[in-house]
Order: sequence, then structure tokens, then C-alpha cells
Amino acid sequence: MLGRRVVRALVPRATNVIAWRQLSSVTARAAQPSFTRFQAAAPRLAPFSRSFSTEETEDLSKRYWLRDGQKVISPWHDVPLSPAHGTYNYVNEISIGERAKMEVATDEEHNPIKQDVKKGKLRFFTYGDIPFNYGMLPQTYEDPDAAHPDTGYNGDKDPVDVVELSDNPLGLGTVNEVKVLGCLAMIDEEETDWKIIALAKSHPKFHEINNADDVETHMPGKIDTIRDWFKMYKTTDGKPENTYAFDAQVKDVAYTEGVIEETHQAWKDLCAGKIADNGLSFPKTA
Repeated sequence: MLGRRVVRALVPRATNVIAWRQLSSVTARAAQPSFTRFQAAAPRLAPFSRSFSTEETEDLSKRYWLRDGQKVISPWHDVPLSPAHGTYNYVNEISIGERAKMEVATDEEHNPIKQDVKKGKLRFFTYGDIPFNYGMLPQTYEDPDAAHPDTGYNGDKDPVDVVELSDNPLGLGTVNEVKVLGCLAMIDEEETDWKIIALAKSHPKFHEINNADDVETHMPGKIDTIRDWFKMYKTTDGKPENTYAFDAQVKDVAYTEGVIEETHQAWKDLCAGKIADNGLSFPKTA
């Protein structure tokens, strides 16, 4: 089991370790809220529960495994995209207020969550604490070999990113039911990198906030914060500012759902062998 000494080493700020400490004991894991079930209409299934490997690999990064009961599952492939009409499953990779750059390992079996490594070092955000929960939509894929007709740039070879707007941190690896409110089309190193803006069903204003205008009404300045973060967060590492398609405007819900459907189809094509695998780990369905 991952000890507290290692946990502190992974997270640079003592005030931001609660989610990691929760992963360090069986009791704390059992106390976490239930996760979204596979399908709302299906017979009741055991909730997803988190476990993790204590193995230290050559690239320094621990692996955090998602489980359904005792079975290790992939947060990318085994969690369904949509649990109910009008909502989506969202896998949280980074909690609000953290700096460790966690991500689903798309090139490893079962796609555990791990901390990114650059130049032999664990990666932390240097621009400051991340000001929102951040993760991805399962069963989506941004094809790096196909240019999006509206942005003119190919995808970034990852599942679609999600910015979740709750003020409270969602736990690492938790699966949360969300509604989408819009999206930004960030251009990162000449790749299309969609940022879906979403709100967890557990949020007290879930039924009042339905689009970007509602976000501005109930959370003034929040979207500007998102734009600034993604535009500037790499500049403290000596990289240029990121840019946006559509003059950095938030696309509406209908357009966003179209992006999700496109990337869901790309994921299906990846699993069916219809597009290049690019060294990724995924279930073969062809």
C-alpha cells in the first residue's frame, strides 16, 4: 500500500494531499461516495472502487487502477460514455487545487491513472494550482491522423478533456455523472485539443446551469479563468501561449455534443482497427 511519505512526495503542497491520503487506506476508500453505475437501466452493479499499485517503475510514476469490485477495468474503455440520456460519465484525473499532472495512461494495459513524466522527472504544473477539476470522457478519442474540418488541426491522440466546474475537489479516479455546458477548441502545438466544460450532477446548481451563459450568471468570471489557464499554463515552462479556434468563444451544447459523438466514433474506429493504433492499449473489436 502506498505510504504517506510517498504520497507527500508526489504532491508538492501539504494543503492539497487529502485526495491522495484517502487512497492510502482501505477505510478511506470505503468511505468515498458511490460511483456512477455502468448503465442506469441495468441490474444493480457493485460501485466502482479504487485500488492502486505500489510498484515503482523506471519512469518514477505510480499507477492508480480503477476497479469494478475486484476486477481491474479501464477508465478509458470499460466505463460507458453515457449512463443516462442527456448526461455523460466523467473520469476525474486532477482535483481542483492540485499541481501534479495526472492522466490516464492510454498506452498501458487497463489504462491506469499515473503522473506524467517529462525529461525523467514527475510533472507538476508551474503556472499555479489548477482552478477546476480536470479529467476525460471515456470511450472518446481525438484522432491524430485526421484534421477536424472546423479547426483545421489533427487531434491530440487522447480521450476528450473535461473541465468540471465544482468548487469542491472530486477524488482522483472517481467516475462522475455530468452535463455538458459547451466547449473550447484549444490549439496546442498545432493539435486540436477540445476542452469540454461540464458540471457534476452532485453540484447544488446542476438544474440551474445549462449552458455557458448560465455559467457566467452563477459563476461570473469562471470561463475567463478557464481560457486564461489553458492559454498561459505552459508559459512558465518556457513554452509559447496556446491559442483557440473560433476566437476563443465557447461553442454551444449542441455543437459540443457533436464533438463528443465524433470522438466517440473515432474511439469505435480505433477499437475496430479502422484507424491507426499509434501504440495505444485498447480492446480489439474487429
